[in-house]
Amino acid sequence: MELLVKLERTILGWLKDVPHLPIGARKWLGENVWWIVVIGAVLTGLSALVLLSALFTNLSTLGSPIISYYASATFVGWLVVTTAVSLAFAVLEALLMAFAVTPLKERQKKGWVLLFVVWLLGIVSVVVSAILTLNPLSFLGNIIFGAVWVAISGYFLFEVHGQFAHVERSKGVKGKKA
Repeated sequence: MELLVKLERTILGWLKDVPHLPIGARKWLGENVWWIVVIGAVLTGLSALVLLSALFTNLSTLGSPIISYYASATFVGWLVVTTAVSLAFAVLEALLMAFAVTPLKERQKKGWVLLFVVWLLGIVSVVVSAILTLNPLSFLGNIIFGAVWVAISGYFLFEVHGQFAHVERSKGVKGKKA
């Protein structure tokens, strides 16, 4: 957890001089990020189901006698590996987003931290997927488009940081007044 806090502060320092959204837009995003995350979790869950279907399809072709005519077992085996890795990342991201919904609705920092972990997991997913392509052009394309996605999603994530960073509310718990 200490590593996450250190990383969070480092990235906040990098983004200090970046132009920010208007305060009203940041407030709106902070209040409504929970349902945006619900949509993201559902879409990621659906993509995980598609990946699961692709995994079973790839596995079913491994035992097929026709595989020798169209593709080598090594190629299909590598497809199984890359699909399984993508499936693991999709399931983890969907679960973390689902766990973040309630804390985000209550504007707790825990929800923002879970989104931060999803963002970091997305970065790892981009790099691992790029490496697993085993193709220099695909690697370059994955890294470039992945970097654009990471930059845009990170920008919006850190724009709402202030909406959650100092608010530790929960139902039924009242804060002490100093």
